[in-house]
Amino acid sequence: MKKVTKMLSVLAASALLLGFGFALAGCSNGDDGGSDTQSSGQETQKNPETNENQGTQENQGSQGGDTSYTGDIQIVMCGDSIMRTYSPAEGDECGWGQVLQCYFNTTVEVNNTLSNGGRSSKSFYYEQGRWENVKKILEERKAEGKKTYVFINFGHNDQKAKKNYSDYMDYATFAKTNPDGWATTTYTASSGAKVISSYDPTTAPDNGTYQDFLQKYITETKELGGIPVIFSPFVRCESSNKKITDKGAHVLSTAYDGESLPRGDYPAAAKEIAEKNGVAFVDITQLSRDYVDSALAAGKEKFVYWPNDNTHARTLGALKICELAMKELKTKIPELAGRMITPNPRILVDANTIDFGRMYPGNSSTKSFKVSAFNATSGKITITAPDGYTVSKAESTGFAKTIEIDTTGDYFGDDIYIKFEPTEVAEYNAALQVTHTSITPDFGTSPAGTISGNALLIALTGAGKAKAAGGQDYSVTWPMVANGKFSYTATVDPEGVVTAGTATLGSGLKESTVKADYVNKKTRARFCSSTDDWLGTKDDNTYIQFAIPAGNNDVIVNQITLELASSGTGNMRWDVQYSLNDDFSSPVTIIQGGQGTAIDQDGATAPKANDVLTEVKSEADMGMNIKGKTLYVRIYPYMKTADPGKGANRQIMVADVKVEGLVQ
Repeated sequence: MKKVTKMLSVLAASALLLGFGFALAGCSNGDDGGSDTQSSGQETQKNPETNENQGTQENQGSQGGDTSYTGDIQIVMCGDSIMRTYSPAEGDECGWGQVLQCYFNTTVEVNNTLSNGGRSSKSFYYEQGRWENVKKILEERKAEGKKTYVFINFGHNDQKAKKNYSDYMDYATFAKTNPDGWATTTYTASSGAKVISSYDPTTAPDNGTYQDFLQKYITETKELGGIPVIFSPFVRCESSNKKITDKGAHVLSTAYDGESLPRGDYPAAAKEIAEKNGVAFVDITQLSRDYVDSALAAGKEKFVYWPNDNTHARTLGALKICELAMKELKTKIPELAGRMITPNPRILVDANTIDFGRMYPGNSSTKSFKVSAFNATSGKITITAPDGYTVSKAESTGFAKTIEIDTTGDYFGDDIYIKFEPTEVAEYNAALQVTHTSITPDFGTSPAGTISGNALLIALTGAGKAKAAGGQDYSVTWPMVANGKFSYTATVDPEGVVTAGTATLGSGLKESTVKADYVNKKTRARFCSSTDDWLGTKDDNTYIQFAIPAGNNDVIVNQITLELASSGTGNMRWDVQYSLNDDFSSPVTIIQGGQGTAIDQDGATAPKANDVLTEVKSEADMGMNIKGKTLYVRIYPYMKTADPGKGANRQIMVADVKVEGLVQ
């Protein structure tokens, strides 16, 4: 199954590089008729990365992703991170453009390759490869006599304040009225090659408002034969008394420091310019405000939004944004209404594997995952734990082998807690099952896992460990740099107690530079993609490996630690695993999707991770005897989303990989 999943991921990535960028639906549709869609009632600063990664569909249960289009209508999506397509490596984060296809039959094709995080109505217009590419699509389709709709959805990043970005003028707009001080500000190419080289401030003044830029999109779309549709922004989860505030609904009535006027009412500005031009307008702001208010009232907003984030949506949130928007749009564009369909109900689970590590019998550990429901208004979800594990809807009580949950019309979701309690020194590797009386659950936009029949399986791994007797302490450290140069040799303290292998690189990785880190100013080793193409998910050939052969000695491994950082980008991610098999089969994960912790010039935590080492640790007392075997530790670096052609400038920094324990 792993080989099949990887093959599909590679094929998807290859298709993207060849230009096949139309988003897979991420859910299955009902019939191809025009049935009604059903309805229920400050963007965080993202780094500007490429987002044309469509996501593996392997074992996705009720997900479809039908791309066998039979019509000539295309919808081109222009938006920010609320609209963009996320890769499976990013977990359950999802854009509404990513799931829009499942609201249309095969006569409509959704193109969501150009939406991207961090973009405003202003920056999307000027950045190379964004609006200029939309215009190329419009020109080509007009020449072919094909109809094209352009869905325009900005607002979050238009509201950026100066304190957030030194080049905030590249992004920020006022809703309708600029203060006098902005009239003399000229657009600067602070973002380098991103800025369109033919930009002319006399013919395309950069100091326009949000409304001015929406006017540009409307005018230029119509000139090229397209049909513009304006959408106001999805609400931020900024609330008071379990209600979204006006600020959360993008009505900014207080001026930022250093600005003479408040930014204003963005949804009203969008509505006004759409009506002025006679184009369809969908008030996602008000629609989502009502929906999120209902989630807040139920204490379930975390099933709509990404963790620790008041802006970006989970799969459930993206599906609901889409549903609400399409129900409204259906009343305004009959041509599209006749092609809309109802997505099948879904039960969504946001994890495919959970690793509990090793612990002494008699102890316990608890971890959790989320289960949610979209349009599943009846039936029961059943969650069954394997031996050694129990489950509950509460973090500390009510654990049992099986729990059941009713999926009524007002059900958002639940946190499901899994407790691991080993009773003996043994491996506890088995699958937890999630089923529903009528729907096969799926993994949303998270990395695909296993579906068996109608049951979704979450792979659980854990082990009961034996307490180690006394012995000689040892540590093995690979600093990765010696005398200012790359070094793959380990130091053993005390010398001769154990043997350490030379660190090795997989074929997907190569040396980059040796350079000081940002905080300690100590020389560190950096590695980059050997192909210049970073994938948006773990690749089996892109790794750094460290090995300790135990021979016939009782070598106890108690802890693995290492330091990693993202360099040249804030978007590097890494998985760290270990295995006792020569082919690195059955690995145990220490960390998945790790990323750096950034520090700004004042020493405070900053939003971008770059050149600041983060310590990664296994559990503190593994107690793992590797006698007769070799311990292999691997670091698998990859990008948050695929970043083709930039391998040399996107690097992982590695320092002080250490294994500690006892020799008996």
